[in-house]
Amino acid sequence: MSKKAIYAATLAIGATLSMTGLANAEPNGDPAAYADFTADFVNYNDPAAIDAAKNGKYIIISTKGTSSPIGCRGNGADVPIYDCKQFDGVEVVSLKKIETPLGTAWSVL
Repeated sequence: MSKKAIYAATLAIGATLSMTGLANAEPNGDPAAYADFTADFVNYNDPAAIDAAKNGKYIIISTKGTSSPIGCRGNGADVPIYDCKQFDGVEVVSLKKIETPLGTAWSVL
């Protein structure tokens, strides 16, 4: 593969990630930018949802579950996550924060 083709592919991937809001994949990056927090979520129908809060996880209430990336602002440490969205390659869905007896859940609006 030529350097030109590699460069073009890199640009295309970077442009795609920046459009989805997941270009900043570091959880401790800029808390005002979206970062990929998918690994910090468990599906609402997963048995692990019972212990989600105890394990430092959030519950996702969405038909897509954790199969589509979940991007949030914040860093989860000194700035709690906020303004979460789910990306499926076609659309971006806003998620609403809900406090439940099992812990914090994020649900499709």
